[in-house]
Amino acid sequence: MTDEELVRRMQGDDMQAFDALYARYKDDAFRIACLLTGSRADGEDLTQEAFVTCARSIGSLRDGARFRPWLLRTLTRAAWRYCKRRRRETPVAAFFETGEGESALAAVLRSDEQRRLYAALDTLDEKRRAVIVLHYFEDCPVHEIACTLGVTEGTVKSRLFSARRILRQALTEKESKPKEAHINGSEQTGAHTS
Repeated sequence: MTDEELVRRMQGDDMQAFDALYARYKDDAFRIACLLTGSRADGEDLTQEAFVTCARSIGSLRDGARFRPWLLRTLTRAAWRYCKRRRRETPVAAFFETGEGESALAAVLRSDEQRRLYAALDTLDEKRRAVIVLHYFEDCPVHEIACTLGVTEGTVKSRLFSARRILRQALTEKESKPKEAHINGSEQTGAHTS
């Protein structure tokens, strides 16, 4: 059954249609909420809040085929409010599945890369983080992100461009800091021994 048919049924007070939409989109919504807030618990709360908000105002949705962007817009706005109200927690690294048969070293390296990526994501403001999460983690095209966030495609492209620049800088700085600290530490140690 299509989203449009489910929305039409839901607007006619069929709660089984809501259950079907919830089952269809809960995992995507939860993943996005976790990535935007940096917290699994808060991601779960925001996902529930977004679905409840959508259920209460389903009568205002004119085009049922646009349910997913409407849900994600509701979720994203709730996440922005959350991030403004409260300092974000460090994102958890449990969003990627572990690879079977991978060596312990590969798992550690992958885990370290994930931590660095989440730390870099945490340097972005809410609006830039939203476009990065939707584009790279959810594979949403620019026009869908624009619809979801209620902005123009040009705004999405601009935010993607500046977010990539910020992420590149954050990741580059994190890679070079340990090397610089080691070099500076060695120089200082050498200076003290002479």
